[in-house]
This record gives sequence, structure tokens and C-alpha cells, in this order.
Amino acid sequence: MSFYQNPESKKDEFRKYLEKSGAIDSLTSVLVNLYEEPQKPPESTDYIQKHLGDSMHLPGSAIMEEHRQQLKENEALKKENKKLKQKVNELAKVIDTLKANLAHLRAQARKAKQEQN
Repeated sequence: MSFYQNPESKKDEFRKYLEKSGAIDSLTSVLVNLYEEPQKPPESTDYIQKHLGDSMHLPGSAIMEEHRQQLKENEALKKENKKLKQKVNELAKVIDTLKANLAHLRAQARKAKQEQN
């Protein structure tokens, strides 16, 4: 059957998912910090829970890198948005000028037509 998936491939997919999402890096960082603690806490799970959120903010973490990339992209989009707004304002002025010129030319054409009659 095509729906059957052996347990090893399921494990491999899950491991890849954890690596891609940065979970393995975060867990490894917290466990290394726990290992290096001079005085081990009485409850290792409490330590892990407390420090797991902190590991997301470590300089090399995948989450921080993604955050930095999003900030850069956000700044670039803000600059592009500002330029586009300026362009829209410039084009609106051009349109207003063209409308005024068109109105003036139409008035001149009406006047010339009336003078011919």
C-alpha cells in the first residue's frame, strides 16, 4: 500500500523537521548549558523549561537569524514603500497638470470654434 510508511522513515522525517525548525539547536544549547552548570539544579526539567525560551534569543539561534532577516526585509520594504509613495505623489501632480492643460486646450478650441461661426 502507498500509505504505509516504515517507522525509520517517519523518524527521519521528524528529525529533519526538528532540524529545520531550529528545535534541535535550541534543545542542544539548553542541554549544553545545563551540563556546564557548576551547581546542577535539583530539577533538570524546570531548568530546561526556564531556559528553553532563552535559547531562542541566543546570537546564533535559527530564530534570531530569521528575526534579523525579517527586520532587514522590513526595512527594505519600508524604503521601497516610501519611494513608491513619493512616485505616486509626483504622478498625481503630473496628472493634475495634464488635466489643467487639457481643460485649457478644450476651452481654447471652443473659443476658436465660436469665432469661426
